[in-house]
Amino acid sequence: MIRFVLTKYNLENFLEKIKTLDLTKRWRINVSEEKAVRSLEQNERLWALYGSVANYIGEDPQTVHELMGYKFLRYQTEIAGNPVELIKSTTKLNTKEMTEYQESIERWASQLGWSFE
Repeated sequence: MIRFVLTKYNLENFLEKIKTLDLTKRWRINVSEEKAVRSLEQNERLWALYGSVANYIGEDPQTVHELMGYKFLRYQTEIAGNPVELIKSTTKLNTKEMTEYQESIERWASQLGWSFE
């Protein structure tokens, strides 16, 4: 499998790669928009948020990280025919999802009387 991130700057290189394919075979080509993953600034803010909430509720930031993941990033899937519950890693969130995740944490914590300092 060939992975290639296509931009306007490397289109010619991509086309050259396509031309080298053995066309006596059938090929499946998937094209999808690349989503920006969370930024370093978002990650820094997230851990500051965890720390602030942790201080407010008397827990440590890692525990808050796990709790918030369970609360807001949990999803159901099926593995080998069995239902399982998993938690999406924050490292897999794109910038929009990360913003929404942090907003969810802030709304939840504000219900406890917390505010981000």
